[in-house]
Amino acid sequence: MTEDKIQTVKVEIPQQLGYFYPIIIGENILDKVGEPVKNYTKAKKLLIVTNKTVHPLYGKKIKASLLKEGFEIDFVILEDGEKHKNIHSLETIWQKAIEFKLERKDVIVALGGGVIGDVTGFAASTYLRGIDFGQIPTTLLSQVDSSVGGKVAINNKLGKNLIGSFYQPKFVLTDISTLKTLSVEELKVGLAEVLKYGMIEKSCGLNGLNISLIEYLKQNKEAIFALNTNTIQELVKYCCELKAAVVNKDEKEAGLRAILNFGHTIGHAIEKCSNYENINHGQAIAIGMKGTLFISKARKLIDENYYKTCLELLDLYGMDYKINKSINPEALYEAMLGDKKVLSGKIRFVLSTGESEVDVFNDVDKEIIFKALKTLY
Repeated sequence: MTEDKIQTVKVEIPQQLGYFYPIIIGENILDKVGEPVKNYTKAKKLLIVTNKTVHPLYGKKIKASLLKEGFEIDFVILEDGEKHKNIHSLETIWQKAIEFKLERKDVIVALGGGVIGDVTGFAASTYLRGIDFGQIPTTLLSQVDSSVGGKVAINNKLGKNLIGSFYQPKFVLTDISTLKTLSVEELKVGLAEVLKYGMIEKSCGLNGLNISLIEYLKQNKEAIFALNTNTIQELVKYCCELKAAVVNKDEKEAGLRAILNFGHTIGHAIEKCSNYENINHGQAIAIGMKGTLFISKARKLIDENYYKTCLELLDLYGMDYKINKSINPEALYEAMLGDKKVLSGKIRFVLSTGESEVDVFNDVDKEIIFKALKTLY
C-alpha cells in the first residue's frame, strides 16, 4: 500500500506482553488488502465471513487481491441483520471452517459491519480453541467502534451479547470509501456511537483534536454527512484512538472500559425488547443516551447547560428517535436487570459527571430510571 493518506492506529494489549495490532485506515484500499494481510499473518488459507448485502459489493475485489498474494480463499455468506447474530450463524462458520480444513495458523476474516465482526470473532475464538482473525469493517459503526477492542459475541433470546469473549484481531483494515454505499439512516447508526465518544472524550484520557470532539461535531456536520474524505478519515481515526486509549489500559472491562457503555444500558434493553427488529443499534443507543443524560441531570451530576448541549447535538444529527409505545417501561427495566453489565444484582449506568466526562454508578434509584424511561416515548 503506497497511498499518501493511509494512517495507522496501534492497539496495545498490556495483559499480553508485546502484543499489538494495527488499525489501517485509508480510502480505496480494499483492492490491496492482500499485502497487509500477508504482513500481519502466517496464514495460507483465509475464510472470509460476510453477508448477502456486502458480498456482492466487495467479495470479488477482495478475493482477487488475496489470491494475488497466494492465499487460498473461501467464503461464508450469512443473512444480514442483528437477528442473525446467533448460534445458527456461529455453527455455519464452524462448519465451513472444518470443511475448509482451516488450521491454527490460518485466519478467519470478518467483512462487513458490527454483526459480522462480532459473530466472526467469536467463531474464531472458539474454533480449534482459538484461530487468528482479522476485521475489514464496512460500516461507520464497525469502523469507529465494534471492530476495535476485541469484544466478540452472539445474542440470546434473553439478552444482547450475553454469550461471547474477549478476543483481539490480528489486524483491522478500514476503507472509508465503503461508507459511500450506506444510506443516511445506516450512516446515523455509526454516528450515534461517534456522538457517544464526544460525551466521554475526557474520560478516555485523550485530547487529540484542537477543539473538543463535541465542538468538532457541531462545526463539521455538513462535511460528515457529505462524507468528505479528510473529515471522515480524521473522525474515524480519532474515534479509534479514543477507544484504543481505553482498551490499552483495560482490555477486559475490569474498570475504565465500562465507560464505553454510555447509553448502552437503556439502549440494549430497547433492542432486546424489540426482538432486534424495527430499531437498529444506533437508534437504540441514541435513545439510551437521552435517558442517561436525564438521570445524570436528575442526580445533579451535570448542569442544565451541558444537558441542553448534549440534547442539541443529538438533535443536530437527527437522533430524534422514540421508544415504541408497545414496549412498556416495566419490560425495559426487567431487560436491564438481565444485562451483562449487572453487578451483584444491581443495574450499572455510565452517567455524565461533567463536560465529556463520565463515571460508572450502580446505585441509581428505580424511581429515577422509570422517570427517565417515560421521557423517551
